Amino acid sequence: MRHHRKLTDDERRQIVAARAKGSSAAALANRFGVSRRTIYNTLGMAKGARSVRTRTISTRVSARELAGFRDGLARRGITDHPAALLRLIGAADILLRPADQRVIDQMRDWGAEISTRGAAINQIARKLNEAKLRGRPIPYTAEDAATIRAFAVFFVAFVEEFRALWEARQTKMTREVDKALSGLATMVPDP
Repeated sequence: MRHHRKLTDDERRQIVAARAKGSSAAALANRFGVSRRTIYNTLGMAKGARSVRTRTISTRVSARELAGFRDGLARRGITDHPAALLRLIGAADILLRPADQRVIDQMRDWGAEISTRGAAINQIARKLNEAKLRGRPIPYTAEDAATIRAFAVFFVAFVEEFRALWEARQTKMTREVDKALSGLATMVPDP
């Protein structure tokens, strides 16, 4: 097989026609002296499924990162790793979009609330520690107990709301990834 051979327009038409008649990608690759990837790209372009690629990128990943990527695709029944990567790159503007303003506002509000309530708890702790160090009676009041209970109630609610917000974000991201990768589970290249 010759590498980097450019197909003519006529050869591309022949490949599409032969594939429609049932020829395998491997047979077509051998017949035209190109890789199976070139055959799949030619077929994809004929369907309008993908645009002409103009750049090649390379990157180094660890064995763990690659295994995680492959495992994530395998759970979706996807074996065509390059096609999946192209789809994910194509969906990057959606997948990497910053959080919406509602989420940012909610996080800011939670931060302010934790800061305010945390300062009140710190005051109580400081007052109790100071009394203990000076050997005085511990000045723990009903108001202190109410402040601590209110913080505990807030914190439990915060954890639940944060969990719900996080799960909603994860669900949305999973939906976007599934959308970007849709149809690939059935695209298994010929051996």
